[in-house]
Amino acid sequence: MATELTENQNKFLNALKKSYKKGPLPSIRQIASDLEYKYHNSVQHYLETLMFGGLVKKIDNFLFLNKKLFGLKIFDSRVPAGSPAVQEDSYEVFDFESYMRADQERSFMLRVSGDSMIDAGIYDGDLIVVDSKIQPTHGLIVVAIVDGGYTVKYLRKKGARYYLKAANPKYKDIYPESEFKIVGVVTGSIRKF
Repeated sequence: MATELTENQNKFLNALKKSYKKGPLPSIRQIASDLEYKYHNSVQHYLETLMFGGLVKKIDNFLFLNKKLFGLKIFDSRVPAGSPAVQEDSYEVFDFESYMRADQERSFMLRVSGDSMIDAGIYDGDLIVVDSKIQPTHGLIVVAIVDGGYTVKYLRKKGARYYLKAANPKYKDIYPESEFKIVGVVTGSIRKF
């Protein structure tokens, strides 16, 4: 991504990002039509430049925009929560999906209600990322269906029996009576202020 882009190349890249965030890029003809380019060879030239710079990647004969284009800048310097400190400003692009280990095929998000997981740092209104393919084991935070209702709790095991434990002492442990199914393992949470 060290390639310097011209103003027109940047304009083309931004139009691609806006129109084709997810999935493979369509044909050159379709891109030209969608983005209102008169000449297909202009689109092809721009795509080749972006491929050379690593901004567009070819995977199994399909072109994809580099996932690092869809993120926020995360600065290397840490912000002290105590006394102010001077830091240098270098950054990388934050890839949310990689950081949260969120894979579209196996992950989804849920909004939390209630305060039973506050000691785990999960609060009312937070969004949690749930991975449906991780093997649930003792000690992990899971989303489960218990006797007809959904809940998010720590998965615990006593002897051969599993139960769910809150991260708030005012809630009792949950021992399933009939239905018990783990939907997925919580890999992270997001809070908006």
